[in-house]
Order: sequence, then structure tokens, then C-alpha cells
Amino acid sequence: MISAHFARVLHRNLMAHGIEEKSLFEHTGLDPTRVWQSSRLQPQEFITLLHNARRLAGEAPIGFLLAGQNRLSGLGMMGVAMLSAPTLGDGLQAMASFSTLQAGYVHLALSATHERTAMQLHLDDIVGETLDMHVESILSLIQEYMEGIIGPFNGAVEFSFAYPARGRQTLYQQYLKGAVRFEQSNNGVSMPSEWLKRRSPYADADLWVMSRRYLSEQLQQAAHGASQPFSDHLRAVLSAKLPPLPDIGEVADSLHLSTRTLNRRLKDEGQTFRQLKLEAVHQHARRMLLEGSSVEAVALALGYDNPANFRRSFRDFFGCSPTEWLGKQSR
Repeated sequence: MISAHFARVLHRNLMAHGIEEKSLFEHTGLDPTRVWQSSRLQPQEFITLLHNARRLAGEAPIGFLLAGQNRLSGLGMMGVAMLSAPTLGDGLQAMASFSTLQAGYVHLALSATHERTAMQLHLDDIVGETLDMHVESILSLIQEYMEGIIGPFNGAVEFSFAYPARGRQTLYQQYLKGAVRFEQSNNGVSMPSEWLKRRSPYADADLWVMSRRYLSEQLQQAAHGASQPFSDHLRAVLSAKLPPLPDIGEVADSLHLSTRTLNRRLKDEGQTFRQLKLEAVHQHARRMLLEGSSVEAVALALGYDNPANFRRSFRDFFGCSPTEWLGKQSR
């Protein structure tokens, strides 16, 4: 499912541009009444609406226009959590952890190293040819949030797109305040890791607690079938933290759950906290190795007693030594 407010903003903006309402809703199964009265829509309904919008609006940058009228207030309790978070890192982590509650097919991953932190976007295949509109909208929203806390970027931000420019370089540079690179390995935005600790002028301790409690409850309700909301949440939290990584008690507290309850939720999803933490540790190890850190430095940063234990753990996880893995990446 996806929050209906995205469709409402799109409907309002295109009506203001003189787009024919009947054509906009063609083949969507939607109508204006349902869009404005429903809280959530089926993903395919919204995606068909985007296809129609692109066809009808011509060269108009739908994704950027949608984000420009979106604001954090449109993100419901997730927006409240981001705005009331103590630091930029806390707010971005909340966005990564709970983004699927806004749109089930959108997955955000915040990954931090000592130098740079990246927010990567992964969207399910259902988005099809609307991928660029989704990416434009999401990155614009992240940019707006960061700028509200950091202030002017001064060229420290980099935006990456997995698709070709196709004449959009100038347009993207108009809307995005940082380096723009196309045909990259992923869609996302990166920033200096030191920014994660920047305090938010909008921080509110009571709202921060209330919003995360509400989102945690929504996460529990979202658990169904093959979904793994708690495992996905922990992956997002552990990936976003610089080593040393938090223990299960700290993560459970952030979800307003007992350690026992969180362990039970993970067991229901076929996971354990130990498995997820080990997965995150080795993700951090790979990023640090790619940044040029020595095996000894990585072992120390990740809390291993000695490099030999780290090498053994890395080989058990990846089937090769850290040096062998790094050599494969440079080929």
C-alpha cells in the first residue's frame, strides 16, 4: 500500500496546470472522491496515475514537483519522527527504518562509514518506467530535510542515479544542490558522516518518543506472510550506526519493546539478533576495506580481540579472506 497524500498532491498540481481530470484517472480504478477520502491506495493504482501524469504533463518534472509540494508534514508520523529527532542521523535512520509504512515498495538503506554516509534507494520492480519520478521525489525530500538541519550544503552532497541522463543533467542540477552523477551503481545521496551528529533545531524529546512508539506499533501490524518488518528494521538501524554497534537492548528500547519480545519477533521471522548483527558487522568491514583501512584497523574498529579472529569470521561469512575479497573488487 501507499499513502494517498501523494496522489492528492499530484491531482491538485495537475488540475492547476489545466490537465483533464478524466484523462488523469484513466485505467487507474481511482476517482477524485476516493483519492481524497482514502488514507491508502494500492501501489499499481498510484503507479498508473504517474504514467498518466507523465503522458499528460509532457516535459514537466513530475517527481520534483511532487516533492516540492510534499514536505515532511505529508509523511504522517514518520515525518513527525524525522522532524523531532535529536540529530540528522536519527532522523534519516527513522526514515530508512519506517519508509515502507509510507510506500510498501520503497526501501531505503542508510549506510555509514567514517568518511561518508549514503542513503540508498531500492524500489520494487512494480515501479517500472516511473522509477525516475520516484527517485526524484524521494531525493528531493531527503535534500529538503537535510538542508533544514544542516543549512547550505556548499557542494558536500553527491546525488547518484542508476539510469542515464537522457538530457536531464541541467534539470537535475536545477533542483538538486550537489554533484549529480548518472549511470551509477545505485540511486541515492551521500554526505559527510560528521553530519549525522548535527543537532536538529526542531528536536522535541516527547514527540520523538511518541512518534517512534506509534511507528513501532505500525511495524508490528505490518507483519504478515513472508514480510520481515523487524528484521528489516534492525538491518536499517545496524547499517546506519558506526561501530561499535548497539546491543539488542538498545534497539529494543528504541522500538519500545522488551528484549524478550524483540527476540520473539525475530524468531517468528526466522532471524536472530546475533545473525543480523554479524551481517551488519561484515557489511561495515567491506565498506572500511574499500575505503583503504587495513585488516588490523578494521578488526580493531569492529571490536575483534585480534585480526586473526576477524579474518576467520570474515572467511566463514564470505568464503574468502578480507585480502582475497578486496582483490576481487579491483578486477
